Amino acid sequence: MHVTENTGVLMHRISLKKLLQRSMTILLLAPIVITIILFDLPPYGSLPFLVFVISIAVLSLNEFFHMAYHEEEPFFLSGHFIAITLILLAFIRETQFFWHSPLVIGLSLCFLIAFLLELSSRRILFFNRKLFVTLRGIVYIGWFYAYFILIRNLPYGKELIFYVLFTIWSLDIVAYLVGSTLGRHKLNPEISPQKTLEGALGGFLAAVLVSWLLISGVANNVSPSITNRFFALHVGLWHSITLGALIGLLGQAGDLYESLIKRTYHAKDSSNILPGHGGILDRADSFILLAPVVYYYLALILHL
Repeated sequence: MHVTENTGVLMHRISLKKLLQRSMTILLLAPIVITIILFDLPPYGSLPFLVFVISIAVLSLNEFFHMAYHEEEPFFLSGHFIAITLILLAFIRETQFFWHSPLVIGLSLCFLIAFLLELSSRRILFFNRKLFVTLRGIVYIGWFYAYFILIRNLPYGKELIFYVLFTIWSLDIVAYLVGSTLGRHKLNPEISPQKTLEGALGGFLAAVLVSWLLISGVANNVSPSITNRFFALHVGLWHSITLGALIGLLGQAGDLYESLIKRTYHAKDSSNILPGHGGILDRADSFILLAPVVYYYLALILHL
């Protein structure tokens, strides 16, 4: 009895310590991230955001390669070089034709489907082959991160980046709260034992609701001055719901896919660079798979 009570007290203290670490990390990093998104550097426009995305990509790719290193040593230098080149290519507005070509759109869709199929089968293919590990890192991080540069370069780019951030953060918070209080049915215990169906449903609905509030135009009826200043983009009811649903589904799929990668390489976290959070990849995982889908929806369907 005493052993059980002591264990419970110890776990409670560990949870409080981790919560404090996570809160301090967020308080320190949030103002920096917000400033980078908002800041333009004439005549180079969103250059600070480019530097930020490249930095996050380099750290994420380094984490991925180090996790995979226990199975097979990837091509570190060439992998980083190609990933950075892809992100730089996205920054050059004159290369938009490349990203809008049927070949690149088709490849992006094929990569996404391949990742989702691996997730559904709970198995990473060729996880211990040097070339395939390197290519996976280039695509998963370099190719998909490049779409955040493309989103930032769209009209209303700043608002769109904040929109994706707020929607994912809302998803994560609600999924955690619902899962920890009401969760009874495990979502995928082999990959992520803590996640529940109830939490996933709550997070999905939160993403749809926040998307509707931010970009449907409904908030304009309440406070037009505030809405037009911070979220001037209004896409209407059905587009806002569709985008919210895509983010709600792919955001959680991205989280699970990174968990699958960690389990494949027997890693608890991608690294310990962020106290209380793990690694950069642990924080960015929800954003990765949704990036190309959100970009092409905005650029090709909404014609932004």
